[in-house]
Amino acid sequence: MVVEAATAGSGSPVTVGAGSMAVHSYRLSTVVPGSVTGEAVDYELADADLLHKLHYLRAVHVFHAAFAVRELKEPMFPWLDMYFPISGRLRRHQAATGGEEAAAAAGRPYVRCNDCGVRIVEAACDATVEEWLEQEAERGGMSKALAYDKVIGPELFFSPLLYVQITSFKCGGMALGFTWAHLIGDIPSAAACFSTWAHLFSGKKPPAPTLRDPLNSTSSATPATVTVPPSVKATAAPVGDHWIVPTASDMVPFSFHVTEQQLKGLQLGCQVSTFELVAALTWHALAVIRGPDEEQAMRTVTVVKTTDRPVRPPVTGGGGRCLGLTNEHRIGHAVATGSPSPAVADVATLAALLAKVSLDKAGAVAEAALAGADDADVVVYGANLTFVDAEGLDVYGGLELGARRPAHVEYAVDGVGDGGAAVVHRDAGGRGRTVAAVVRRGEAERLRAALRDALLRVA
Repeated sequence: MVVEAATAGSGSPVTVGAGSMAVHSYRLSTVVPGSVTGEAVDYELADADLLHKLHYLRAVHVFHAAFAVRELKEPMFPWLDMYFPISGRLRRHQAATGGEEAAAAAGRPYVRCNDCGVRIVEAACDATVEEWLEQEAERGGMSKALAYDKVIGPELFFSPLLYVQITSFKCGGMALGFTWAHLIGDIPSAAACFSTWAHLFSGKKPPAPTLRDPLNSTSSATPATVTVPPSVKATAAPVGDHWIVPTASDMVPFSFHVTEQQLKGLQLGCQVSTFELVAALTWHALAVIRGPDEEQAMRTVTVVKTTDRPVRPPVTGGGGRCLGLTNEHRIGHAVATGSPSPAVADVATLAALLAKVSLDKAGAVAEAALAGADDADVVVYGANLTFVDAEGLDVYGGLELGARRPAHVEYAVDGVGDGGAAVVHRDAGGRGRTVAAVVRRGEAERLRAALRDALLRVA
């Protein structure tokens, strides 16, 4: 996919895609909370949040019908009252004379809840929704153009934590694309947040999320003897205030659909989850593509589990828990030791390894990875080849607008290291799977062909 982009605010034309699939005519505006949050309200970031500061979530929802931009913005005012930290801007604690605790916090990022708002991006596409979906199914990776491609920095003071892109198709359909700074919350937190907005749009009244005390510092002392897990790696050099993962390769989006019938073929004789089977199939294919020069590196993969808590807030009170803004997912790693290598091993063997992964809470991983440094730069997604289990998310039902259900949904992570990363979640019917990945340029078509061939053999 050809990508040409101008820096936001430069006044230059911005075009993403090619030909009739191009997304263009960008217009930016801002929505702020409906009421003033307060004066000097700071939202302290936990270690688990800062562990993910270089990463971003991309969530795209394509609809056959469209709504007026004004209609979409209207429920955002009460929504941002509920989720006020995402309207804020990042700051760093300054050196102070307030004792050891204040000195230790110097330089640590936090969110100043100053109601600067979230950025709304209006765009247009010359294709119909059906044409877009046909190309997405054929080529994959198209959905990235439907979520604004922007990272935090180099000026923290002016960087929004959330972009909402509204793309109009020529047939009257639309796409909603969210670009979410991962340090604000993990995939379930983001999904619950977007779902709350959809509920408000549809006239429902979900309960307010349970947010951390914005004034409560969440850093913790870390023993000097902790070992950094293989699932996390430090960047080669500090990134400063431009929060982007440095990579040696050009990383590109990739997506693939695995049908229910293909999953049944994979599951024959295997006592593991569909996530592990799909991840193992992808692990094996990429190991073959990357070849013997990277055999050792491909023996270790990272696993992120996001599906151990509910994400859709209840419509009314009740006993359901409405998630706030947290990074509470779990992180682990699998290692294919001995012989054979992942390029030679069968999918069932690799899936069994993934099923046995020991997982730690993101907070525990952060304590080890940051080692007491409040400004460390580390990579989770793509430090190794990374697989994210999002099978438990209701990504279609979670963002219904009135009676309208999305025709296509894709959740992916951006800001990915050279190892690449793949999110696995349910498809529109709930029985198949969507693989939304980021891989190195030159790998996408080879990976698509390898997965297609492998699935044809089991279907």
